[in-house]
Amino acid sequence: MKRHIREIRSFNRFYTAHLGLLNKRLLQSDYSLGEVRILFEIARLNRVTARDLANFLLLDKGYVSRIISGFVRDGLAVSTASSRDKRLFEINLSAKGHRLLQTLQQRSDAQVAELIQHLDRSEMDAMVKAMRTVKILLAADYGKDKLAEAITFRDILKAGDLGYLIYLHGKIYAQESGYTLEFEGYVAKTFYEFVEQYDRDHDKIWLALYNDEIVASIAILKRSHEEAQLRWFLVHPMFRGTGIGRKLLDTALSYCAQRFVRVYLMTADTQHQAIAMYKKAGFSLVSSVEAEQWGKRLREERYELVLNS
Repeated sequence: MKRHIREIRSFNRFYTAHLGLLNKRLLQSDYSLGEVRILFEIARLNRVTARDLANFLLLDKGYVSRIISGFVRDGLAVSTASSRDKRLFEINLSAKGHRLLQTLQQRSDAQVAELIQHLDRSEMDAMVKAMRTVKILLAADYGKDKLAEAITFRDILKAGDLGYLIYLHGKIYAQESGYTLEFEGYVAKTFYEFVEQYDRDHDKIWLALYNDEIVASIAILKRSHEEAQLRWFLVHPMFRGTGIGRKLLDTALSYCAQRFVRVYLMTADTQHQAIAMYKKAGFSLVSSVEAEQWGKRLREERYELVLNS
């Protein structure tokens, strides 16, 4: 925790200095950062009260009211009695206020463009993705549902996908289960076999992506006319609890129900969270064999689900 706090504070110092946020007046205007932000929100929200602004920006209502009074005095905003509550006043920007805001936005765009002009497109994309994640994680209403909203899905493999899936399996299982490098080699072998034996009409793989990077996967491989195998079901730890694992599993099983009589999977008895999901979906344990694999002594288990009898 302490290391993370130091890094966040270090980034804050770097960011505020580079954007000139410590200056008393922002973007060569007569207004501070706080005043310009309130000006921006008045324009964006339209017909907003001081109380609404204070709540949204997590600021003291008295502080916000004083700034709004200054805007009205300078001719940047207009205050009118609220139609919802005569005790409240709604704030709108005047034509002068809109002109000032447009000027400030142009200056801000130019400032940011100058700041990132030395970056290529891939570097800009990486920076924007990181910023998007910061916004989601630090939002006042953050929850796993916010991460879920940012997830996209696809069922078409692209160059680099299999290599990245091998990496994710190796990294996550090493961290969480203590598996050795041997496990990553095993996963690489299974994906090689998948490519060699791929049956476009029956084999299927689904991917969940966040910021265009794979964060979850599941696959169905045809093993016979009646039977399929569920493989490579994985959810990145950060995205567990978002519901994407359940969605991938439901999608895979719906696909199987239209084509096969039963589906099976192989797992280790240590994968408690995944096994709980399998059982909830209707899978039953049919065999369990003790094994020494990937630096661990475990039980290799087979679960089956009958889809059509």
